[in-house]
Amino acid sequence: MSSEAPVCSGCGFSSSPEAKFCPNCGHQLLGDKSPPRLYGVLAPAPAFVLGCFLLLAAILALIAGSVIAAIVLLALAGAAFVFFYDAAKRNPESPLAHRVTTSSHNVRGWVTFIRESASAWADAIRAILRLKSESRSLRREREQALRSLGDAAYREDEPAIGALRLRIRQVDDGLAERDRERDAALAKARRHVEEEHAAARPTQQYSVDELTSGGNTDK
Repeated sequence: MSSEAPVCSGCGFSSSPEAKFCPNCGHQLLGDKSPPRLYGVLAPAPAFVLGCFLLLAAILALIAGSVIAAIVLLALAGAAFVFFYDAAKRNPESPLAHRVTTSSHNVRGWVTFIRESASAWADAIRAILRLKSESRSLRREREQALRSLGDAAYREDEPAIGALRLRIRQVDDGLAERDRERDAALAKARRHVEEEHAAARPTQQYSVDELTSGGNTDK
């Protein structure tokens, strides 16, 4: 018989080796500590790692300018996190699943973080797509204006030359403004994700001794 103290899968309390039920919550303690085999269910840890990998890949794809790939990877990352949560509920004996199921506040915080991050990046992607479309139209107009400017200069048409130069400057200002809007949209998404990440992180707790020693150090 193993002398290792069993850990309750319901509350995480360590019991005596001979205990059959958890003295803290009354949950039945299983003699077999090996995780159950659940066929057709993805294990929690691989699902979580896969979701994080896909989310990182989506961010890298967005930075690289591949918007469609970023949207696809973001959707796959969301699906992986859904599978992770489902697997955590089905396999509570998994160490990772145990931490998730016994920390409902942290789970809600990270779910909110994922949802808000996806929403922030989706808004940024929509803004970038709109700005790219507008920039393409302005560049085509600029090219046409340059050709017309060359023709007007050949004909020595001073009024047309002045009007075309003015329009080209306006187009350049419009392109610069859309570049600033694109940078602002990305910065807003990153800032929102950072704020949600800070909110999702668990609150650090200090003991009285740590607070007292810290206060003495500052003096």
